[in-house]
Amino acid sequence: MARILAIDDEKSILDSYRMALEDMHQVEFAENGEDGLKSLDESLFDVVLLDISMPGLSGLEVLKEINRHDHDCSIIMVTVHKDVETIVEAMKSGADDYLTKPFKVTELRHAVDRALKVIELERKNRSLEASLMATGNRQEIVYLSRSMEEVFQDLRKSAVSDSSIFLMGESGTGKELAAHFVHEHSNRSEGPIVTVNCAAIPDTLLESELFGHEKGAFSGAGERKIGKFELAHRGTIFLDEIGLLPMDLQAKLLRTIETRVIERVGGTKPIHLDVRWLAATNRDPAVLVEEGIFREDLFFRLNVISMSLPPLRERLDDLPLLAKHFLDQFGRDMKKPPLTLSEEILEVFQVYPWPGNVRELRNLIERLMVLEPGPEISVEQLPTRMLEAYSEAVGVDITDVTDSRYKEAIEEFRRNFIIRAMRAANGNQTHAARSLGLHRNTLLHHLREMHIESEEYGL
Repeated sequence: MARILAIDDEKSILDSYRMALEDMHQVEFAENGEDGLKSLDESLFDVVLLDISMPGLSGLEVLKEINRHDHDCSIIMVTVHKDVETIVEAMKSGADDYLTKPFKVTELRHAVDRALKVIELERKNRSLEASLMATGNRQEIVYLSRSMEEVFQDLRKSAVSDSSIFLMGESGTGKELAAHFVHEHSNRSEGPIVTVNCAAIPDTLLESELFGHEKGAFSGAGERKIGKFELAHRGTIFLDEIGLLPMDLQAKLLRTIETRVIERVGGTKPIHLDVRWLAATNRDPAVLVEEGIFREDLFFRLNVISMSLPPLRERLDDLPLLAKHFLDQFGRDMKKPPLTLSEEILEVFQVYPWPGNVRELRNLIERLMVLEPGPEISVEQLPTRMLEAYSEAVGVDITDVTDSRYKEAIEEFRRNFIIRAMRAANGNQTHAARSLGLHRNTLLHHLREMHIESEEYGL
C-alpha cells in the first residue's frame, strides 16, 4: 500500500479522498498547509494531493517548501478552476500532475497511479546511481573454494526472505560484499541498501545518524536530518560491526526492529519503517553477549539466520584467482601492462596466515603494482613479515641471504614447499597443484626437475 497525504481545507474533498483511496492505500489528511508540512516532516509519503487555494499557506507555497526540504514524494496539485497560468507555475515549481475539481473517482485513482509510477521511477534511478557508485568502491565477489560456494548458496536461499541475517567473520573476509549480495538477490533489490559502520561513527553522533533529528533537537541541529534507518525505507539496512553499538542504542534498536517504528531525536510522532535488517561483527557474538557487551535479546532478534565467512587462510584455493583478479583490476586502474606474480610469491602466499584476509591481499597487490616495474613481480618486493612467516614455516631463512646464495635459497624453499603441498594432499597431484595455484603438468615438471621422490612426502 502506498502512503498518501491529502492537504485540503474542504472537509468534503477530504472525505472524497477517503472513500476513493482508503481501500487501496494508507491515506492521511491535513486541513491546511502548515499541518501538511508537519506531517511531511514526521513521516514518509509517496504521493501528496495538494489543494492550490487554501487559507494561510497556499498550495504553491507549500509546494515550494516541499521542494526546499527535498521531500521524497510525487505532488498532484488540485484546483477548482483550470487556471492555466497557476497550473504552469505549479508544474515549473516541481508538481508532477494536476486535478481539477470536481473530479471523478476514476480520474483521481488514475492520477494517483501515474504519480506512484513517477516516484517509483525516480527512486529506482536514485537506487541505481547509488548502486553504481557503491560498486565502484566495492570488490567483486571472487572465489573458487567449496567453503565459499556453500556460503553463497546459503545466501542466495536466504535472500528471498525478509528474515534478519547475522554475518560473522574476521575483518576483511567480505561481510559487506555478502550484505550487498543478499540485497541484490532479494525482493528489495530496487530499493536502497544503506550501510552503517558502527565503529566509524562517534558514539555522540550515532543516535542522530541512525534515527535522524529534528531542527533544534540539540545544539548545532540547525536543520531536520533524515537518519540512516529512514533512508533505508523499503530497502535494506546493514549494520557493520554492530558489537560496538553502545548499550543504550542497542535497546532502542531492539525496539525499532520489533515495532518497525522510529522517532527522530527531538521528535514526538512515530515514523513507520519497512526495512530488512542485516548485521555483522568480526567477533563471536556469543562471546560479546557473555562479556556483557551485546544484548542477548538483540542478538537473538537479529540472528534469525547466521552466516560465517571463512578467513582467507582456510580458502587457499582462492588465492591465485584473487591475486590475478586484483592484478587485472589495478592494472586497468593504473593503465599498466599485465603483470604476473612469480611462483615463489604464490608459494609464500600459501604459507602466510593472512590476518587481514582478502583486504590485506588486495592492499598488498596494489602496493606491489606501484613498486614493481614488471613484467613479473618478484619475491624481493614482499614485506619482511611475509618472508619471515615463510622462513619459520618451512625452516629456510630467506630474509638474510647474500646475492650468491639467493637463488639457492629460493630453490630450497620452493622444493620444501612443494613437498609440504604433496604431503597435505596425500600425494594427490591434482589437489596439490590446485593448492599451489599451478597446472598439474607444471607441478609434474617441478617434481621431475627437483628430483622429488614420493618417499619425501610420505608415500
